[in-house]
Amino acid sequence: MKAQPRQYQHRWLLPLVIAINFFLDGSLSLVFSNFFYDNNLQMAPQLILLSVVMCTFAFPESKMLFWYALLAGLAYDLFYTGLIGQYMLIVPLTYLMTKALMNYFLPSAIYELGADIICVLVAQMILYFLAHFFGMTQAGVGQFISNALAPTIILNVILFLIFYWPNKWALHFIHRNHGR
Repeated sequence: MKAQPRQYQHRWLLPLVIAINFFLDGSLSLVFSNFFYDNNLQMAPQLILLSVVMCTFAFPESKMLFWYALLAGLAYDLFYTGLIGQYMLIVPLTYLMTKALMNYFLPSAIYELGADIICVLVAQMILYFLAHFFGMTQAGVGQFISNALAPTIILNVILFLIFYWPNKWALHFIHRNHGR
């Protein structure tokens, strides 16, 4: 007998978790802009990627997560830049990378952190190479690593430690109330 996929009563919370992190990205960037974008340093909070990673780990069988990620990427681009662009690629790619990493990673906090770091690393590399390709930056690879990539990864590890448990609680709420 084939197991049926689980149905969740509060599955509408998945896009809500992603949306809250979507707005937290912009809010943190605005509030801490003097700290995040100081001289040559550029640290970008990537909570939207964290939420996609966590939702993927929490609901690996969900077929809607790819579409939520695509929509979140489109909304991110339109809301923060006014153009369809990079995040419409990066956010769904985060979902796909996380699904691939789940073949090797267990569902635990340390593995979710590892997946988040990998996704942030790939996202920042995509952003750098696109900026370099379109002539929007003259920074070399060494400058990119020391001034943007490393600080962004450190910032996102700190944000992971802060926002992991609230996100985990919201995702657990969906599991806890399934089937009622």
